[in-house]
Amino acid sequence: MPRSSAIEVGVNHVQLLSSIIAACLVFSTALADDYKLTLQANGEELAVIELSITDDKAIAKVGDITELFDLKEQRWQHDDTKQWVTLSESVSSTRKSKEKAEANLASIPETNREFFAWSLNPKFEVTATDDTLVLTSGQIDYKIKVEKFDSDPTNYFRYAKLNAYKKSITERKLPPFAELYALEELERRKLMPKKMEVDMPGIPGAPSFTLVVSTNSRDDDSDGN
Repeated sequence: MPRSSAIEVGVNHVQLLSSIIAACLVFSTALADDYKLTLQANGEELAVIELSITDDKAIAKVGDITELFDLKEQRWQHDDTKQWVTLSESVSSTRKSKEKAEANLASIPETNREFFAWSLNPKFEVTATDDTLVLTSGQIDYKIKVEKFDSDPTNYFRYAKLNAYKKSITERKLPPFAELYALEELERRKLMPKKMEVDMPGIPGAPSFTLVVSTNSRDDDSDGN
């Protein structure tokens, strides 16, 4: 896979994962409710995502694109058609796409076949300490700095799962199953990510990715003005 393609696939994958960090940070402090995620590849900035989450909705801004998520009804808005897509519709569509992809694996170039086969049914070796969760597969490896949730994480998981399905369905580069696997580990352990490092040994030429997160309190902004 050419380096440019490797970066594109990698960026797509890490942007899916950005929801895992961003939505969790909503619960890290009562004042901070706006978040900026800076995606880096080998230390160089590639993209910036701005996120705001309330009790019933999430709004993510990537460049000039604004993404809407209805957390109460568990649905996301398609960027182009503006139609709402429910979680159940997303699960059904993704399942059909997976079945089709599995039936056509033989047509994937041999150099990428192992990675794409894994992405349809990802497995990880998981290790954890008090402040770090590591998921290792040899295809995509995550090192996540974590802490325990100190409030109800329901909206975090709703947003993160919706975003994983949305990116997979609309961008059609990678299935969401690795992200969902990571989410399940975080949910089961009641952990909140603070920083994420992603290596993709399964994609030749892919750089190392890091998500750096900063918070901006609206209350702080209003006090300054």
